[in-house]
Amino acid sequence: MALTQEMVKEMFDYREDGNLIRRHSTMGNGNYAGAVVGTKPTGARNYRYGATTIRGEHWCMHKLIYLYHHGVVPDQLDHINRDSTDNRIENLRPVNSFENTCNRRLFLNNTSGCKGVAWNKRVKKWQSYVSIKTKIKHLGYFDDLELADLVSTEARDLYHGKYANHA
Repeated sequence: MALTQEMVKEMFDYREDGNLIRRHSTMGNGNYAGAVVGTKPTGARNYRYGATTIRGEHWCMHKLIYLYHHGVVPDQLDHINRDSTDNRIENLRPVNSFENTCNRRLFLNNTSGCKGVAWNKRVKKWQSYVSIKTKIKHLGYFDDLELADLVSTEARDLYHGKYANHA
């Protein structure tokens, strides 16, 4: 039997800080009424997301909270502020794969410090680019890092819209 919004609302209350609180105690497993639901992200099975188990099924907390409020669980949810522990409903939005990718943080191997800008050794200039779906669009070469960053930022605004993330 699939978990429904009604079932989740019967089991939990939502707090404005993005936590679910148990409404009832369950026997023998230490889950008491009034307790915050879910584990903290550990890097293990649930990676970046807090999770819990309901009727033998693993649930990420952000998906449970979205189900609690909207009655459905989309294929993908985005944490708007990129904090995977911030499960306030106003921080969650349904997305497709491209939209979710647009909201990624700066890659760790980035050497320019700017999203969508890399040093091109061959031409000895900053190269500006933007990702559009599965393609990379070259935006030009620039002597000035700030100009290359500005061009990439404007392209992200144009192509990524409300999902654009510049940090």
